[in-house]
Amino acid sequence: MSPFTLSREQVRELDRRAIEGFGVPGIVLMENAGRVCAELLMRLTPVKKPVVILCGPGNNGGDGFVIARHLDNHGWPVSVWVVVKDFQAFPADAATNFHSVQKSGISIRYTWGIPFPANHATEVIGLSSIWVIDALFGTGLIRELSTPYSELVAIVNASGNPVLAVDLPSGLDCDTGEPLGPTIRATHTATFVAPKKGFLNPKSKKWTGEVHVIDIGAPRVLVEQYMPRS
Repeated sequence: MSPFTLSREQVRELDRRAIEGFGVPGIVLMENAGRVCAELLMRLTPVKKPVVILCGPGNNGGDGFVIARHLDNHGWPVSVWVVVKDFQAFPADAATNFHSVQKSGISIRYTWGIPFPANHATEVIGLSSIWVIDALFGTGLIRELSTPYSELVAIVNASGNPVLAVDLPSGLDCDTGEPLGPTIRATHTATFVAPKKGFLNPKSKKWTGEVHVIDIGAPRVLVEQYMPRS
């Protein structure tokens, strides 16, 4: 039997059906995703190292905001880097969690523009013993990362610090497992519901590191409809 994976389109469809057909609010799925990612990180290291969470403009960034809140609740030193051009353009669920982080006293750095070293990214990420959480882009990415994301990816990859990617490393194609261009090289990837189709490509391991499949609360009866038939 073929392994259970999800393509880009299946991810979108499953999320839509969970929300519209089964009444699971999108913000609940986001909360579950972020909480379990935070719990995974806390299991992966016994020491409360500082954590830098890189949040992009979509729902992947929203997951990052949830992660920040849960790590902060457990006493972890957290800094959220919001890498977006327009703060008014967050999807609704991501916007809700962004405002929650804003009001929680969590350190937020707004980083837009180039070069990133001017924003001290090299000093913070490149020279510090930290964890980096990649919540920039998820399965919906279909084109090469451009400036300033490409510069930030280079700094993260050169740092040698451990990286936890949210759902899949930013820059990796969900369906092929090949880099679209500059791509985060993760130590661990917390992927939602099932491995992504591209993870079947052995070359993807270079970018994903160890893959952890996490449950975000999509109904079992729905998820089983996407499993291969024997």
